[in-house]
Amino acid sequence: MSRSLFDIEIKPVNVWGVNKKNRKRQITHAQKIFAWENKTHTCNICGKRVTKFSEAEFDHTRAHSKSGATNLSNIKIVHRACNRLKGKKSLSETKKILGIKSKPKRRKITKKKSIRKKSPNLFEIPTFKVPDFKL
Repeated sequence: MSRSLFDIEIKPVNVWGVNKKNRKRQITHAQKIFAWENKTHTCNICGKRVTKFSEAEFDHTRAHSKSGATNLSNIKIVHRACNRLKGKKSLSETKKILGIKSKPKRRKITKKKSIRKKSPNLFEIPTFKVPDFKL
């Protein structure tokens, strides 16, 4: 902070957006209820059903420590024990620890080119080779 000639306190302003330290990290209760009502109740880590709201936790898909946003598109429902086990590890690392095979990535399906036989041109006059006859 610096002082001007008129003893007015001047605060620095972040022109480029929100300061990273001031970013919201925790999910509000209203966001938790909205996610519970609109998302499937299966744990994103172990794949089992989460039956009670009290045993559910809401995990960042991309970790907050790895610049993940705190919004509903980045939130998944998980069991409390699974979330504690995960910590700040990636989802694939946690699944390896639990011995869960992750789903294989889908291959992009490409259509096979159909091989079509050329249809004869009906307007073309066929040419015949005339045999040579010796006399």
